[in-house]
Amino acid sequence: MQAPSSPDPHRSRRAILALVVVTVLWGFTFVWMKQASDAGQAAFTGDAHLAIVALFMTLRFGLAAAVLGAVPSVRARLDAQAWRAGLWIGLALLVGFLLQMVGLQGVSPAVSAFLTSLYVLFTALISALRRRALPHPALFLGALLATVGAAFIGGPPHLNFDLGEWLTVACAFVFAVHILVTDTWTKRCDPMGATLACFVVVAASSLALLPIAIHLSPSVSASGLCRVAQDPAFWVPMVLSSLLATVLALSLMNLFQRDLDPVRAAIVYAIEPVWAALAGLWMGFDEPSDWLYFGGGALLAGNLIAELGPQLLRRCKAHPPPSTGA
Repeated sequence: MQAPSSPDPHRSRRAILALVVVTVLWGFTFVWMKQASDAGQAAFTGDAHLAIVALFMTLRFGLAAAVLGAVPSVRARLDAQAWRAGLWIGLALLVGFLLQMVGLQGVSPAVSAFLTSLYVLFTALISALRRRALPHPALFLGALLATVGAAFIGGPPHLNFDLGEWLTVACAFVFAVHILVTDTWTKRCDPMGATLACFVVVAASSLALLPIAIHLSPSVSASGLCRVAQDPAFWVPMVLSSLLATVLALSLMNLFQRDLDPVRAAIVYAIEPVWAALAGLWMGFDEPSDWLYFGGGALLAGNLIAELGPQLLRRCKAHPPPSTGA
């Protein structure tokens, strides 16, 4: 069993707070993406989901790259190491999004939430294999509770083990890789330079996928997508996603995740479905249910155990209870 590390408590608390802000922003992204997707789909008679998502990703990350690239101090950090970091981080992010998007075509939101939440356990398992040591027991229990909470926050999932579900499992695995790749590369180079490079990689890759998406969607045309991009019902949520959930959220992620164990960071990220559910309630997309309280409670318990468990175990070892001899 791996001995618990002793990170700087101030840096860890600051990092946890920053990543909680990231989860809030990502939670609202589900609402914004649904608004943009509905607006885009309304412009076409057939299924245009793939093309709309490719357009959304291109504009979202393209605008993010333009905004962050407009800061001279960030551009100055865009060296060869930052480009290498941005390439790996961006590719992991892009593949994860695409797998999730394609998988969503064949699964319910509850099943998607459950299977995507497996990235918490995947992060723990991959991290254990890399270190050749098991995670701290408190982290493992916290990861398990966070997975259960994220899985059931929208209701109990019903699995059929079809292609859409396996694609979503693959998406969870890639998101775990993204967390670990971010942990590795943001410790090797300037995180803001890597963030800008990541935005460029995702935007360019999404743009390259756009003609393929148009070809696979007979009802979609380039002129039709141009009209969609000018529709406020599409570009307003896209801009919010770009500035808040991309520029701000991913910058915070790349700046602060490196101060936490990757498994601990994954447990924090698992809070995202709570904010997504609350945003859905606020915007009128969902109705409240007891599963929201169950899932949110399990997520909170998982984070408390992951945060306080190692400290309590260290104190117990440092101050063992007195023996009661006969």
